[in-house]
Amino acid sequence: MSPFVAVHSPMLGTDVEIRVDGEPEAALAADAAAVGEFERLNPVFTVYDESSELMRWRRGETDDCSPELSEVLAAALRWHHASGGAFHPAIAPLRMRWLQAAAEDTLPDAAELADLAAECAALPYSVEAGTVRRLGDCSSVDLNAIAKGYIVDRAAAVAFAVDGVDAVMINAGGDLRHHGAGSVLVGIEDPANAFDNAPPRWRVQLTEAGLATSGAARRGFTVAGQWMGHVLDPRTGWPVVHTTSCSAIAADATTADALSTVLGVLLPDEALERAEAEGWACLLVGPDGGARLSSAWLAEEHQDDPTDDANA
Repeated sequence: MSPFVAVHSPMLGTDVEIRVDGEPEAALAADAAAVGEFERLNPVFTVYDESSELMRWRRGETDDCSPELSEVLAAALRWHHASGGAFHPAIAPLRMRWLQAAAEDTLPDAAELADLAAECAALPYSVEAGTVRRLGDCSSVDLNAIAKGYIVDRAAAVAFAVDGVDAVMINAGGDLRHHGAGSVLVGIEDPANAFDNAPPRWRVQLTEAGLATSGAARRGFTVAGQWMGHVLDPRTGWPVVHTTSCSAIAADATTADALSTVLGVLLPDEALERAEAEGWACLLVGPDGGARLSSAWLAEEHQDDPTDDANA
């Protein structure tokens, strides 16, 4: 039986592909359940709607957070601590400074960036026993680097819970989650050839896991004749130049989302050392196109050249 496949656009600002293995009626119900979960959770986390729960909390209009917002704020806090600040959900002042630099076509002063990074270093909130407490100005908190993976996980879970469903794969613009029986072959794009119809450069087999990619292939800005990727190192304030793309595989898309950011910000040697110590699967691509893969990634890599089931 062929899998049910549907593409929904726009959701979370991208195309969302949902594939379901199972009975036809169950597959339709699973697709509807997944779409419903996207529609339920997007108004919690989006920063593009002033009425979203996150935006209202950022402005201090409410101190009560839903379980979903509390959970993701807590996850962001854990990753901030675990990464030594390489993952940071509140660096809007740094991003605004680089947008100003692009508009003025002038690189920022190094001392100014260092001061801004120091001012942003500590998170303006805490989470204890599921309760979120504001410690300062939370207006710059942005969960985009982890919330999409979380929404994908939740959507996959509700779809898989439908009776008669054997497996679900959800791909939201490169944040993927496979849940259930079998596996899915995922193609990873070459950041130097990031076109929609370009063939993937790498392939991995995803089994009951999540995958995410972070990098500067599609987003960035030019300042004083230099192309700058949109990924910033929160510890220094400077755009990341040593890694153009980082893909990570984890037990779920939420974790993979955070890992792809953390390992892409760390220097490659440090990122691979950390990945080997923790057993993380990652693929790092440098500005010269060279790839460095962790042992866990190599164990998943597919060397053949079949038709791809999904692309990231």
